Amino acid sequence: MDTFEESAAAKVVRARRFEVVDEAGETRAALRVLPDGSPGLDLYDAAGEVRAGLVVLPDGSPGLYLSDAEGKVRAGLAVCSDGTPALGLHDAAGEVRAGLAVGSDGSPALGLYDAAGEKRGVLGALPEGAWGLTLKDVGGKTQAGLTVHPDLGAHLVLLDARGQLRAVLDAPRDGRTFLSLYDAAGEVRAGLEVNRDGSPALRLADAAGNIIWQAP
Repeated sequence: MDTFEESAAAKVVRARRFEVVDEAGETRAALRVLPDGSPGLDLYDAAGEVRAGLVVLPDGSPGLYLSDAEGKVRAGLAVCSDGTPALGLHDAAGEVRAGLAVGSDGSPALGLYDAAGEKRGVLGALPEGAWGLTLKDVGGKTQAGLTVHPDLGAHLVLLDARGQLRAVLDAPRDGRTFLSLYDAAGEVRAGLEVNRDGSPALRLADAAGNIIWQAP
């Protein structure tokens, strides 16, 4: 009985860090506990750089990261504490340039970032089955937006540097097309329409919104 108990106990090894080495004695994998208590697994290349890692954070959310030959993280995959998954792609400077996430309601979203880490574009699912694309300037203001609705059709808006609406293009599902142009005060000054039968219509308005010329 004593021999059996000793043999069973020997199957459990407790330590703060484990390393797997190759024939040359170089570390190729390490299992460790980080200072914050998170368990982590690091995988090394032949040059000694960490190329992949797996970690479970203190809040229980797991994460996977992949690095380049210089040890810089280039991609990260995580499941957040609320259960939502997220994927981030980094440039050589370590900045996130693209991020893909699925919200708690199941809707996906793709974010695009500039070299400074500012979000410049968002593509995602909207309510009622619609999809939308938003583009922003360096200051974070929306400059363009495109929405495609399964029932209402396509809707494109353009804004100026102040965030003021300047142009709207609509293509409803009924076959018509509308283009509206706005002045700096937000008033419609020109409108172009193509009806279902292909006939066009053009309207020009003054600053008060009064029609000053139209055809036909």
